Amino acid sequence: MLESILKRTQSLINKPLQKVDEIETISHNDFYKKHIKKNKPVKITQMMNHWEATKLWSLDYFETIGENKETYTYKGNIRQSDTNWQFGAFKDYLNEIRNSDKSKTETYLGNMSIAKIFPELLQHVDFSLISNNTIRNSTSLWIGPPGTITGWHTDRLANNILALIEGQKLVFLVSPKENKKMYPSDKYEPGSRLSSVNMEDFNETKHSKFKDANVLYTVINPNEMLFIPQTWWHCVYGLSISISSNNFGFTPIDNIKMKCSELTKRILHSAGVYGKNCVCHYYDDNGKRQKR
Repeated sequence: MLESILKRTQSLINKPLQKVDEIETISHNDFYKKHIKKNKPVKITQMMNHWEATKLWSLDYFETIGENKETYTYKGNIRQSDTNWQFGAFKDYLNEIRNSDKSKTETYLGNMSIAKIFPELLQHVDFSLISNNTIRNSTSLWIGPPGTITGWHTDRLANNILALIEGQKLVFLVSPKENKKMYPSDKYEPGSRLSSVNMEDFNETKHSKFKDANVLYTVINPNEMLFIPQTWWHCVYGLSISISSNNFGFTPIDNIKMKCSELTKRILHSAGVYGKNCVCHYYDDNGKRQKR
């Protein structure tokens, strides 16, 4: 799967794919100076050995602690394609993933708030590389089968670290300096900016400038983290059954922006007067707009 995705992506662009910089470890101070302040992505390969998550988290573990939980999952690339949410038992979803070879499921438990459904798990991860320099953080859980796609988007107001516990993911990135080549879309996702570029159904006529983008990539393996700076475009492919966690960190300035312009957008969106085409709502069988 990896080689076919890389080959197809390379066929879409005129410049060679470039690898993201990689380091083993870094001090908190150097990380802030070299990566947060400079808005520079990096993969970190040797800073998760002390995490409880790397020792405990598995599909079996989540089935035990989530036996009576229910959650939302989504199907397919909802950022560039149709929004399709499903609600059901957490353990049923885990079984669907276990049988992904037979079911060929595309259903993804993505961006689930750990604080809301499994608050005890916040003690199992360490995102202090970001959280030591922020005043507000949001930590999420991602569990999915092979073939999941988180389409092109940016985290507009937050720096982001994606940490892999199990499986393998391929991540593409494009600098915010190349925004014009990414064709921002009018589809709404709180806290994000979405692109209309869909690499699974690429429209060369509509998105010709994307062909000249400088696209970076990296493969994240278990016990590795990827720092995705705010406003960097990124697209993530699940290469195998995967369990990961990420942390969005907001600086004081980012938090003020969130409470002002972003909060206003969210209020208007909830009322149905802003961003009607969105990632976070779906329509039920009666055509009624529902929030996941």
